[in-house]
Amino acid sequence: MSVAQTRAAQIMQERSSELTAHQVISLLFDGALERVQQAKNCAISGNEEDKKVLIDKLVAIINGLRSSLNFEDGGDIALNLDCLYDYMVNKLGESEEEVSTLTEVAGLIARVKSGWDAIDPCSGQAA
Repeated sequence: MSVAQTRAAQIMQERSSELTAHQVISLLFDGALERVQQAKNCAISGNEEDKKVLIDKLVAIINGLRSSLNFEDGGDIALNLDCLYDYMVNKLGESEEEVSTLTEVAGLIARVKSGWDAIDPCSGQAA
C-alpha cells in the first residue's frame, strides 16, 4: 500500500500562492495530526511498512515546523517550541512501535496547534 498525500498537503499544493505563512503553519499542524493518526492505525493493524513511512513523514513535518521558528523575534517561546519539537522527534525515533508514543505526540501537536490557531495573524494578538 502506498501512503497518500494528506489533505493539508493537497490544499498547500492547490492554493500555495494564496496562503499566508500563518495558514501554512496551521496546515503543517493538520498534516502532522493526520500522519500521526494514520501511523497509529498502521501500528494497531500491524502494517509496519506503512507505519515506518508515515512516521518518517511525520518527523519531516515536525522538522519543517521546527525550521520555521524565528528565534530572534520568538524569544523563549521559540526556544521552548524547539525543545518540544526535538523531544517529539526523539520520542518517535526511540519507540516507533508504541501506540502510546504516537498518542503522546498527537496530544503535544494538538496543544501547540490550538495555541497557534488562537493567534490573530493580522494583529499578532491572541484571538
